Order: sequence, then structure tokens, then C-alpha cells
Amino acid sequence: MTTNNILLISDELNLLRTLRRNLLSRGYEVVVAWDEKDISYFVDNLNACLFIINPDFEVLEINGLDIVRKIRERSNAPIIVLSAVGSEDLKIQAMDLGADDYLVMPFGMGEFLARVRVALRRWSSQTSAITQENRIILSGKLIINPDTRQVIINGETIHLTPLEYDLLYYLAKNQGRVIAHRELLREIWGPEYGDEREYLRVFVSQIRKKVEEDPARPAYILTEPRIGYRFADKE
Repeated sequence: MTTNNILLISDELNLLRTLRRNLLSRGYEVVVAWDEKDISYFVDNLNACLFIINPDFEVLEINGLDIVRKIRERSNAPIIVLSAVGSEDLKIQAMDLGADDYLVMPFGMGEFLARVRVALRRWSSQTSAITQENRIILSGKLIINPDTRQVIINGETIHLTPLEYDLLYYLAKNQGRVIAHRELLREIWGPEYGDEREYLRVFVSQIRKKVEEDPARPAYILTEPRIGYRFADKE
């Protein structure tokens, strides 16, 4: 599997041609899926390192967000959603289903390619066999092991997506410190980010559902209103 292997999904052929041409010219390997048969096959069988989907189907009678959910069920690779709909509700829905990033059309090709680079760089670092730290973080009944990227709560291993893990780990290793929204976005998503606070709301909510005994009254990830988040001090 190459770190440059990308699956493009859309029924808008002009968009596919433009994105494919620009990605190929920069050395990426690109597979295109534009009908139901190809989408079903490649989502099920291609070990892509990045999925890029435009769910605004005009020809196909399928729900584009269902494809996002299906991808996330079988792969942890990053998903970028491209859509002409810029509503916060749709962004949140897409990320709830597994998307890592959401780019509103029309967009500049420079911005698109930057998002691609960030996603692939993050994926490469997550799948690297080299571990930079080897300490285990203990917090109450929560254990985080950076060597294995394993998270244990109440003695049971829980599944986090790579992005969820990175966010939880960054908060935990800065235990007790208030971390601003902008810092979190830039550290987890990349330096090109900083204003996408809805990303944090969605992913923090997802993590709380998995690690908190009562997500409505979190004991680990605390909200600092209008500032950011803080991982609670624990022995």
C-alpha cells in the first residue's frame, strides 16, 4: 500500500477530472469512482490512504453521507468531504459519520492540495512503526499507551479513530493545562487550520461518549467556555 493512494468519489465528472489531473501531476496515485458499481467495489476493496468524496450526487440515487459512514466502518484512513453545502449542521453530520475534514465548494486548488497533504502526512505519522514516546498515561480509570495507541477505560480496550486518539492523547499529555481551540486544531489537524471549532465540538463529543461514564458531566475532558479544553487533573 502506498501512502499516495487516493480514492475520489463523485458523480460530477468535470470535478473528478480536475481533481484527478491536479493530484496526478503531484505524484499521487488516484482511483476514481463515479457510478454505484465502482463506488461499492472500491469502498469495499481498495486500501486507500485517503478518501475524497463529494456527496452532492445529482445523478446517483444514493446518500453520499452513507458512503462516508461505510468507509469509516472499514477503514481508519482520513476522509475529506467536498460539498457545495456549507451549513454547520451538514458539517457536523458528516464528521459524526467519520469525516476528518470538510471543504466547501468552490475552493482554490491550492487550499485543496494543502488539505490533501495534511491528511496524508497525518495518516503516515499514525501508521508509522516508529514510536516517539513510550510512556503510559494514567488518569483515574483511563489508560493511554502511546506505544500501541491503545486506550483502556475501566479495564476494557475501546476503539478510537486515529484522529480521536490524537486529540485525546494531546489533551492528556498536557493534563491540567487549558488548551485553546486554535492550538488544538493546528496540532491535530495541521497548521492550515485554526477556525474550524465545529470540528472540535464533534470530536470531543465522540470521545466523551467512549471514555466518560456520563458524557453530559465529563470527568476527563473539560470545556473551558470560549477558550478551549482541559484534561482534568487526576492522580
